[in-house]
Amino acid sequence: MENFEVAFKTALKPKPVPGLSQRQIDDHFDVKYKGYVTKFNEIQTKLKGADKKKANPNYSEVRELMVERLFNHNSIKLHEAYWQCLAGAGDPSQALKKMLDEDFGSYAAWKEEFKACGLEARGWAILGFDMDSGRLFNFVSDAHSIAPINVVGLMIMDMYEHAYYIDYGATVKRYVEEGFLPNMNWSHAAQSIERYHVLEHRKKLLKAA
Repeated sequence: MENFEVAFKTALKPKPVPGLSQRQIDDHFDVKYKGYVTKFNEIQTKLKGADKKKANPNYSEVRELMVERLFNHNSIKLHEAYWQCLAGAGDPSQALKKMLDEDFGSYAAWKEEFKACGLEARGWAILGFDMDSGRLFNFVSDAHSIAPINVVGLMIMDMYEHAYYIDYGATVKRYVEEGFLPNMNWSHAAQSIERYHVLEHRKKLLKAA
């Protein structure tokens, strides 16, 4: 396990979309995302030599490495989903649309709440499927290392300033309304629904409720 390294997935880099420039995407992908990958792998290497016997909740080398591994690990996963969600405008599948209608009242109501999550988040806005309840929820995360547990991420919006500052400065509302929401792509959601058998889980859980 300590020999595991993550790859910098260049194939995930999105093309410029209306509302987000090439410069903004280049900086975000080639600097920030690549940086998380690099540091995760560096931590993996350093953990091999860290003295586990000196572990301490106040401070120890192994504690700091473990804390920052989680930070970088989650950031990698969130960014890789974000790139796929930013691959160009599209519509949710009929099955997902039905779930959104059932859990939020309508697609429009979901989108309104998701937009609010973006405007209030300091880190991420996440549409996720809860594997325990079988329901969809919008989540707000204020840091990479704060994430919902046992949830399949379906739509991910990066709300850190590095996601929009080159194009929009401090005008976060314009990034949400012009840079992300019009460019939402649902292929990542469709793949995740299939990979994690979301529809089967939902049917089983809601039938038992």
